[in-house]
Amino acid sequence: MATVEERLQALEQEHTQLKKTIELQTITIGALVNKAALEKLNEKYDKLFETLIAHDRLTNEQLVELRTQQIETDGKIVGIQTEMRQRFSEQDSKITQLQTTQAEHTILLQQILARLPEK
Repeated sequence: MATVEERLQALEQEHTQLKKTIELQTITIGALVNKAALEKLNEKYDKLFETLIAHDRLTNEQLVELRTQQIETDGKIVGIQTEMRQRFSEQDSKITQLQTTQAEHTILLQQILARLPEK
């Protein structure tokens, strides 16, 4: 039969083994809990990133639309500027014609006045 000291030593060894087992189980449970927590965080972050990506796509689409509108507006402005230049040129030529006609009329009137008898 084993002595008290041998039984005590065996119990101490068993106790030490149980403590090691409990420590390993605690570490394992902690790791599992951390893994589960990380997986939940990853799910949340995945949803967040998906939302950000969707928002980014929407923003990019809106920017493309705005650029297209700006290009169309710029084209319209250039067209209007060209029309205005043409109209100004037309007006300038009409004014030049009128000035020429006025000058001719002035010369004719002077010639007519020169031919009229004086009173």
